[in-house]
Amino acid sequence: MALANARQISNVPGRKTDVLDCRWIQLLHACGLLRGSFRPSDDICRLRALMRERATMVDERADWIRRMQKHLDQMNIRVHRAVSDITGVTGMAIIRAIVDGERDPHALAKLRDPRCRKSKEQIADELTGNWRLEHLFNLCQALKMYDQLSAVIDDYDREILSCIAELIPDDTPLPPHRSKSKARSIAKKGQEPLRQAFYRMCGCDLTSIDGISVDTAAVIVSELGLDYKGFPDEGHFVSYLRLAPNVAISGGKKVPKKFKATTCTRVAAALRMSASTLHKSKSVLGGYYRRVAYRNGASIAVFATARKLARLIYRLVCYGQVYVDLGAEA
Repeated sequence: MALANARQISNVPGRKTDVLDCRWIQLLHACGLLRGSFRPSDDICRLRALMRERATMVDERADWIRRMQKHLDQMNIRVHRAVSDITGVTGMAIIRAIVDGERDPHALAKLRDPRCRKSKEQIADELTGNWRLEHLFNLCQALKMYDQLSAVIDDYDREILSCIAELIPDDTPLPPHRSKSKARSIAKKGQEPLRQAFYRMCGCDLTSIDGISVDTAAVIVSELGLDYKGFPDEGHFVSYLRLAPNVAISGGKKVPKKFKATTCTRVAAALRMSASTLHKSKSVLGGYYRRVAYRNGASIAVFATARKLARLIYRLVCYGQVYVDLGAEA
């Protein structure tokens, strides 16, 4: 059996019916002319289904975060100006206190975390509003939805960890992350168990590459698996991810694309997002991003850096080539 792309075999002239199409596909497959699409193993497909649904829940939770900020703005309560992230320790403490009935801005400002840059007086100035009842009710309901979705995401995280544990039963502790700053960021988000699970599953640490977070590594492993034998070299791998330049030229002019790329969009989007976070990085990838952006613009730099990340991932998974940061000057 083979999973084929219908677009590659649909451009056949003549009158077509479902019966004729079935016969034509059977003939191509019998002659060995039907090229199968890449599909990971069943275990990876199970993990992929969980990861995709978890990503949907994360997107829905982000929507309710925007709604909470909207309801606060309508009351002139500018929590997003008092703190950089309203879902952080200080932001959520202030929002929960407002829902519980606290209205004094100075009492709310006392809930600030000691690591906040703004003082209590500066935070109190941003928390003076009109406290309209309808907006308070909307804020309460949005907070409930946020908490419910957070609980669902935690359930998905536990199920994903158990799914990975069935694939790799070994639970021996692994060495800490080589980058101390990245290790602190992973621990702050509570993603260290997931990082170690993917480490045992892959035999390598994808997060050791600059720009690759635990979320990006989860997308890569769940969408592609660990068996890259279907890609003869890293060029085929990059092309499959739609990160290779595709400029069709006829008569010295560019030919417009007829179809929009649809293959492996999740991995490509995750890598482009990772590449965009390197614009201020002091690593060699950050220096590469800035050099390309200076010459060709930010959009080209994101695409080119994402392609370089894909090549590093292929070398790490297939050949065990460890990523070594040479610094931005290199």
